[in-house]
Amino acid sequence: MPAIQQVSFQECNAQFSKIFERVLQNHEIISVYRETEQEIIILDAKEYTSLMETLYLLSNPINASRLREGISQHQLGQVREIDVTTYLD
Repeated sequence: MPAIQQVSFQECNAQFSKIFERVLQNHEIISVYRETEQEIIILDAKEYTSLMETLYLLSNPINASRLREGISQHQLGQVREIDVTTYLD
Protein backbone atom coordinates (compact mmCIF):
# COMPACT_ATOMS: atom_id res chain seq x y z
CA MET A 1 0.00 0.00 0.00
CA PRO A 2 1.42 3.39 -0.89
CA ALA A 3 2.39 5.76 1.88
CA ILE A 4 -0.23 8.34 2.70
CA GLN A 5 1.11 11.89 2.59
CA GLN A 6 -0.21 14.22 5.29
CA VAL A 7 -0.80 17.92 4.77
CA SER A 8 -2.52 20.46 6.95
CA PHE A 9 -5.80 22.04 5.96
CA GLN A 10 -4.02 25.37 5.56
CA GLU A 11 -1.36 23.86 3.27
CA CYS A 12 -4.04 22.09 1.22
CA ASN A 13 -6.00 25.30 0.90
CA ALA A 14 -2.91 27.26 -0.20
CA GLN A 15 -1.60 24.59 -2.60
CA PHE A 16 -4.75 22.79 -3.72
CA SER A 17 -3.85 22.90 -7.41
CA LYS A 18 -0.45 21.29 -6.77
CA ILE A 19 -1.95 18.66 -4.46
CA PHE A 20 -4.66 17.91 -7.03
CA GLU A 21 -1.97 17.31 -9.68
CA ARG A 22 0.08 15.10 -7.32
CA VAL A 23 -2.95 12.90 -6.73
CA LEU A 24 -3.73 12.63 -10.44
CA GLN A 25 -0.19 12.34 -11.81
CA ASN A 26 1.50 10.26 -9.10
CA HIS A 27 -1.51 8.37 -7.75
CA GLU A 28 -0.68 9.71 -4.30
CA ILE A 29 -3.11 9.47 -1.43
CA ILE A 30 -3.25 12.68 0.57
CA SER A 31 -4.53 12.98 4.13
CA VAL A 32 -5.69 16.49 4.98
CA TYR A 33 -5.97 17.22 8.68
CA ARG A 34 -7.44 20.20 10.45
CA GLU A 35 -7.51 19.20 14.09
CA THR A 36 -6.87 16.07 16.07
CA GLU A 37 -9.08 13.30 14.69
CA GLN A 38 -10.42 15.54 11.92
CA GLU A 39 -9.07 14.52 8.56
CA ILE A 40 -10.16 13.61 5.07
CA ILE A 41 -8.50 11.58 2.33
CA ILE A 42 -8.00 12.79 -1.23
CA LEU A 43 -7.46 10.11 -3.85
CA ASP A 44 -7.96 9.66 -7.57
CA ALA A 45 -11.56 8.72 -8.48
CA LYS A 46 -10.35 5.68 -10.45
CA GLU A 47 -8.47 4.45 -7.38
CA TYR A 48 -11.59 4.96 -5.27
CA THR A 49 -13.76 3.07 -7.77
CA SER A 50 -11.26 0.22 -7.84
CA LEU A 51 -11.28 0.01 -4.04
CA MET A 52 -15.08 -0.02 -3.92
CA GLU A 53 -15.26 -2.75 -6.57
CA THR A 54 -12.76 -4.85 -4.65
CA LEU A 55 -14.70 -4.41 -1.40
CA TYR A 56 -17.92 -5.37 -3.18
CA LEU A 57 -16.38 -8.50 -4.70
CA LEU A 58 -14.85 -9.58 -1.40
CA SER A 59 -18.00 -8.86 0.63
CA ASN A 60 -19.60 -12.09 -0.59
CA PRO A 61 -17.81 -15.04 1.09
CA ILE A 62 -18.43 -17.42 -1.83
CA ASN A 63 -17.15 -14.92 -4.37
CA ALA A 64 -14.14 -14.07 -2.16
CA SER A 65 -13.30 -17.77 -1.90
CA ARG A 66 -13.48 -18.21 -5.68
CA LEU A 67 -11.25 -15.17 -6.21
CA ARG A 68 -8.67 -16.45 -3.72
CA GLU A 69 -8.76 -19.89 -5.35
CA GLY A 70 -8.21 -18.31 -8.77
CA ILE A 71 -5.28 -16.26 -7.48
CA SER A 72 -3.75 -19.36 -5.91
CA GLN A 73 -4.17 -21.36 -9.13
CA HIS A 74 -2.56 -18.56 -11.12
CA GLN A 75 0.40 -18.39 -8.73
CA LEU A 76 0.87 -22.15 -9.08
CA GLY A 77 0.79 -21.88 -12.87
CA GLN A 78 -2.49 -23.78 -13.11
CA VAL A 79 -3.85 -21.66 -15.94
CA ARG A 80 -5.11 -22.28 -19.44
CA GLU A 81 -5.89 -19.94 -22.27
CA ILE A 82 -9.38 -19.81 -23.71
CA ASP A 83 -10.92 -18.01 -26.66
CA VAL A 84 -13.22 -15.37 -25.16
CA THR A 85 -14.60 -14.03 -28.44
CA THR A 86 -17.74 -16.14 -28.03
CA TYR A 87 -18.48 -14.28 -24.78
CA LEU A 88 -18.18 -10.81 -26.27
CA ASP A 89 -21.10 -8.85 -27.61
